[in-house]
Amino acid sequence: MVRILITGASGCTGRGVLLYLLSKGYSDIFGMVRKIPSDPIPEINYVTADLQDKTSLDNILKENEIDTIWHIAAAVHRNVKKKDFFKINYEGTKNIMQSASENRIKHFVFTSTTAVYGKIIDSPATEEHRIKPTGLYAKSKLEAEQIIKQTCSKNGMKGGTLRIPLILGKHDRHFYPVVSKLVKVNIMPVLGNPKHKVAIVHPYDIAQAMEILTTNPSEKYEDYNIVSCNESFKKLILELEKNLIGKKRFKYYLPFPIVYGAVWLFEKIQWLIFPRKQPLINREYARMMGKEWIFDCEKLNQLGYTSSMNLEDIVKDAVSDEHIPIP
Repeated sequence: MVRILITGASGCTGRGVLLYLLSKGYSDIFGMVRKIPSDPIPEINYVTADLQDKTSLDNILKENEIDTIWHIAAAVHRNVKKKDFFKINYEGTKNIMQSASENRIKHFVFTSTTAVYGKIIDSPATEEHRIKPTGLYAKSKLEAEQIIKQTCSKNGMKGGTLRIPLILGKHDRHFYPVVSKLVKVNIMPVLGNPKHKVAIVHPYDIAQAMEILTTNPSEKYEDYNIVSCNESFKKLILELEKNLIGKKRFKYYLPFPIVYGAVWLFEKIQWLIFPRKQPLINREYARMMGKEWIFDCEKLNQLGYTSSMNLEDIVKDAVSDEHIPIP
């Protein structure tokens, strides 16, 4: 049985991945965190380290005889200082890659973002779509992708990079907290064309894909899109309403140009007031929510991936007090 180190183990994705592994019978699971969570999962071996401290990473890999790394930890949008995107997402990834190389790690799987594509031209976007990130988060993730691919190709590490769209599930700290509040007070609009679709992924499906890339016999390290479902933004809001307040409410629509213009203005104002922080709402988010944002994951399907989570189950998991059962 492999000995897996999961970075970012206390976040929404990390915790879902840990639960998935336990459900599949894995026992040698090490969750890397900066601070032990207040509600740890009993069966998990938690280890504390910082991506910026290479010595602590070396010690964890050696002492626990790790042979596989699933790298999830990242600085995402909310309340992140501008300098921290590259400090954590690129420099931190570079550190763990060096440790992985020096300690002869066999498999390395990385969670990146579909935001590296920038504006979607051909929908649904495949892995061959033009790469043109705009935000600091996406740019830092792309640089991390490149250093990982170079190192894995040079040292023979197997695995792959998963490009992830909107994550929704238990303990999501980005999309759900904001949208759920707006839904409850009935001021959540449908952004853009009501029929446009957005790609959503649940942590359980991310875990399934990471497991597939770990066991994939291919020698080549490649990039893969992953999606649980491509659903209309309107349907997503309706499903949230049904679970949060038990009924549908009147919908109003904001055309995308208005949404994009308002977000652009918000960004400019926040940059002036808080020049060192990334705006809580940015044009990258506006494009994801207000325009068609869907992805083709046939490449991953060919390795055996099949989504196990539909929209109803994903929303139910985000809203409920307990994790829904793992399929």
